[in-house]
Amino acid sequence: MVGPMTSSGRSRVLAVCLTAVLLSAPTALGWDPDTLPKCTRVGDRKPPAPWMALSDYPRPPAPDTGWGIHDDPNCTWAARDPDAFFKELRERYGFTWYKVLACGLNKIEVVKAARRQGVEPVVRLYVERPSPHFPAPGAEEQRVRAELAAYVKAGARYFETGNEPNLDIEWAVGEWEKPDRIERLCKQWLRVVPIIKEAGGIPVFYAMTPGSAGQWYADCFATFEKWGKIEEAFAGCAIGSHLGSINHPLDYPFNEKKNLPHATREERFASLAKDNTCYLCGELIMHLMDRYLPYPVPILSTEGGTFLNNHDDKNYPKVTPELHRDMNLETFRRFNPDHPKYWGDPLFAQMSWIYHTDAGIFVQDSWFGHPDHGDLPITKALETEPRFDRGKAFRK
Repeated sequence: MVGPMTSSGRSRVLAVCLTAVLLSAPTALGWDPDTLPKCTRVGDRKPPAPWMALSDYPRPPAPDTGWGIHDDPNCTWAARDPDAFFKELRERYGFTWYKVLACGLNKIEVVKAARRQGVEPVVRLYVERPSPHFPAPGAEEQRVRAELAAYVKAGARYFETGNEPNLDIEWAVGEWEKPDRIERLCKQWLRVVPIIKEAGGIPVFYAMTPGSAGQWYADCFATFEKWGKIEEAFAGCAIGSHLGSINHPLDYPFNEKKNLPHATREERFASLAKDNTCYLCGELIMHLMDRYLPYPVPILSTEGGTFLNNHDDKNYPKVTPELHRDMNLETFRRFNPDHPKYWGDPLFAQMSWIYHTDAGIFVQDSWFGHPDHGDLPITKALETEPRFDRGKAFRK
């Protein structure tokens, strides 16, 4: 029987989904740095404590591609031989990051195996409808503290304790209807940050799903600034995201077919704030970091990438298996600091949705063992795709 799942599939049902990105070939000149967030290239710049340089945040051993994949959304699933599983993910396919969906302590051996095989695990402690009070004070908080300590001991560094709070289905029954959602979410974040840090972990701020993501991220940043809590909220932390774009090109909305292909930095920010059904929602987060943070922090895309068969925007082609391959390859290629359209230093990884699941609405999203296509073409392409090390961005 299929156990609890993340909300990405439910988001699709609600048409507020994480889906595909279209191949968009880089130009010879790449992007104009004057139009991009200032934090796109920061290298080894060392800020004062408690802020951390991007280069000081943990990453998998070199070569770190930034490529990753999401766990089975049934949080009870685990590979029979976790070491062989992660060895193949890294050596055969180039994956160096893995989103672990944990029901309690059931993924301890998974995390240990990932670390042994050079794959960076990002652990989400799963509960259904976590907003706005997970973990609740008392017994639940004590249980979570024990789980965090155990996963840190096993080798995990990054932790998520929530998911897509810009969707009502991720809030406890009756909570979405109450006023002041942003303030309640931000208060909860300020409570959970020390819980994760005291266990030795790095808190990952709640990942939003594209669509209303721009407003939610902006409102959260503004709230922390209003409260004088920017440092408390983000120093030594990371920011979660679920980067996807329905079936839009990677450069949407700045592609020639849409608008603003030569937009200024201010125009790009304003446009993305209104329409972030695109992979460039990651750029929007960087613009917000420029505006509100004294130093950038890592962005971890723990879901998203390309979804097969998406055709939400009829102005662009439906995502076929071949287009799915091309979209994902280009997304991954832009993690290379030498790529002319490099995503930028803060975007650490894309953990794409999903490795595999056996049943339910998510089976159509399986990269491996798809019910209609077997292993999707992207998996074969990754076997021969040239590797690179994102760490070069942080070396002088």
